[in-house]
Amino acid sequence: MDRFPPPPDERLTLEMLRRIQAGDGEAWREWYDRYHDELLFAIRANLGPRLRAVLQSEDVLQSVALEAFQAMPRFEDRGRGSLRGFLHRLIVHKIQDRARAASAKKRDGAVPLTGELERHLAASDAPGGEPTYRDGRYGRLERGLRALSPEMREIIVLRKVEGLSSKDAAARMERSDVAVRKLYSRAVARLTMLVDQPEQ
Repeated sequence: MDRFPPPPDERLTLEMLRRIQAGDGEAWREWYDRYHDELLFAIRANLGPRLRAVLQSEDVLQSVALEAFQAMPRFEDRGRGSLRGFLHRLIVHKIQDRARAASAKKRDGAVPLTGELERHLAASDAPGGEPTYRDGRYGRLERGLRALSPEMREIIVLRKVEGLSSKDAAARMERSDVAVRKLYSRAVARLTMLVDQPEQ
């Protein structure tokens, strides 16, 4: 399915990581620019309508970005996809933390950032707190994802956003691998149709 933009090139990303670990602040800003759309999309894909009403996706993104920045010097490359998986786990944990806080009726504002990164993040916010994608494909994908049935949306998120294998997605959904493969095929076809149809 080529409607999803390809993930950032890992070779260049790991080079940025080495620069970050050496204390290069500009490398961190470049890294954030490269991952902004993918991480923001992953956050919004995981929120769902109920959480979307109480959580600000840009706020979660800022918190995830800060946590990633703090954890990056300790990150160990374990092969292809390990950095991407690390970032997506941060997203899932952050959303779970915010969901628990919301259910307990606690207020949890944005993690304060300082210096150049704070100014850079502030400049990326759209009026009214709406998220801004730099690559328009993510916006179309998000609208298509919202129009899918819950089970179709779940399998797309598990396979394309979290990067799970069919077998692992089947275990998460407590279904057979065959059933999940069929569901994924239907979900991809439906999402492709939604993404390709002209906007009203």
